[in-house]
Amino acid sequence: MAQSSTVTVRVETRHLDTDERERFELAVDACGSEATERAQLVEVVGRVMSDAKIKSFANGAATFLGRQHLVIASYAEPLRARRTRWQASQADDQDSLFAA
Repeated sequence: MAQSSTVTVRVETRHLDTDERERFELAVDACGSEATERAQLVEVVGRVMSDAKIKSFANGAATFLGRQHLVIASYAEPLRARRTRWQASQADDQDSLFAA
C-alpha cells in the first residue's frame, strides 16, 4: 500500500488589535519543490484570509499580513517527509500509466 500523498498545513491567524487567534489545519497534496510549496501556502491562506499578502517564506513556512490580521502558515511535516510523500505519489502515478 502506498503512502498518503497529502500533507498537513497549519494556519494561525492573529487579529492585530485584539490578539484573538484562530487555528486551522488542512490536508493538501504533497509538492515536489519549494516554489510549489510557496504557491500552495499562498493559495491555502487565500481561502482562509483573502486580503492577506505574503511577506516572507522559508523552510516550509510563510507569514502573511492582512488589513487586521497576521497569518502564519506552515507544513506540519518536516521537509523529508513531505518529499517522500510526493515521490511516492509520483511513483503511484507512473505505476498506473504502465499497468497492463
